Amino acid sequence: MPEDSSRFTLWATFAIAALVAITAIAGLFWAPTYARETPLWAVQAVGGDAVNLLVVVPVLLVGAIKGHRRSAAGRLVWLGALGYLLYNFVIYTLAAHFNPLFLIYCAVLGLSFYTTILSLPSLPVDDIVRRLAPRAPRRTVAILLLILATAAALAWLKEDLPASFTGRVPETVTQMGLLTNPVHVLDLSFLLPALFMTAIMLLKRKPVAHVLAPPFLVLMALISLEIAGIGVAMLWRGLAAGVAMPAFFFALALGLATLAWRCLRV
Repeated sequence: MPEDSSRFTLWATFAIAALVAITAIAGLFWAPTYARETPLWAVQAVGGDAVNLLVVVPVLLVGAIKGHRRSAAGRLVWLGALGYLLYNFVIYTLAAHFNPLFLIYCAVLGLSFYTTILSLPSLPVDDIVRRLAPRAPRRTVAILLLILATAAALAWLKEDLPASFTGRVPETVTQMGLLTNPVHVLDLSFLLPALFMTAIMLLKRKPVAHVLAPPFLVLMALISLEIAGIGVAMLWRGLAAGVAMPAFFFALALGLATLAWRCLRV
């Protein structure tokens, strides 16, 4: 990576991490943050904030520092964490009621987007493919991505299709006090198609898929951990009945992280 570009992305990442930490601490400890949200939506936000503070910020910083030291693995982990923040802060900016943190949400979203875009031209694609592809568990990753994308798509369509035909608003949207479900929007429009395409390219041995797969594994691991954190927060607030859901997604996050490590261990 050119020195100027590397220095910019490193400092931009420090700024992103600091801003994310501010939003997370405010969400956890400052009541006005989610005062206008429904109880279900507020507790989900609190669970996500805990994961952002305890896991996402450290992962982002470690990946950035290692990437600055010319670690290809660090660069890919960092891109996965940035992808997670792009996904999450679209939700914060568009699906949370206006609160005192709105401009910080916008700053995190914009910085994450432009830092990602500006870093892509210097990504050493050929070197990553040469070093990582021979040992990567290609078929395992592809099959897992297909399973995750298919399962999520079916789950969301099971809720959205009947509601579309009957003209009713899905119950989860009503419970969260929103116009639509932002997770369904992002998944059905962007994330799940990207997972499908990456999996197919892996099965076809396309070199670029070996660059795309590790960041997607990191992103999905963080999303799974966030869902586990949301489940724990719902249990804490008495809005969930058991530990099965958070336990499942914690195990899934661990499995995805292990698979990402296997892809990046060279």
